[in-house]
Amino acid sequence: QAQQLERLGRERALIYKTLVLTGLRKGELGSITIGQVHLGAPCPYLELEAADEKNREGSHIPLRSDLAADLRAWIDDLQAERREATRLRVDAHAASELPATCPLFTVPAGLLRILNRDLEAAGIPKRDERGRSVDVHALRHSFGTLLSAGNVAPRTAQAAMRHSSIDLTMNIYTD
Repeated sequence: QAQQLERLGRERALIYKTLVLTGLRKGELGSITIGQVHLGAPCPYLELEAADEKNREGSHIPLRSDLAADLRAWIDDLQAERREATRLRVDAHAASELPATCPLFTVPAGLLRILNRDLEAAGIPKRDERGRSVDVHALRHSFGTLLSAGNVAPRTAQAAMRHSSIDLTMNIYTD
């Protein structure tokens, strides 16, 4: 029981980190499978299928090295869990490797409610002194703000956020 809760907490923390550091929308993150995680590339990235993306173009989402390392450890642990479950099964023909179609994360439908509980447990207020609230989509706004704070060129930030308009990137998603 404690081990399951620890795993769930680790997954949620990695979901939140991935949302903040990639700018993915909740549904987009939920669509990512193990086969769409490219950690061996010179610049690790997530491959977002056109059918799963709002603008229906498909994208390669670059990963910071620390996030890539965290995802590598997560996938390795998923693989170890799969091998252990297969070892315990009587069915000797069961595949012990994770299929490429296996979801990277279990992104719950009620993630907003769960985030609210996690914020409360961590002692993080839901609203700041300016009245802004933390929700799942606010993590995408944080991504845009981090790009701006890192002096990323506006057109590059627009591309990273996959926006059709520079105005949207600079005036709505950047604080």
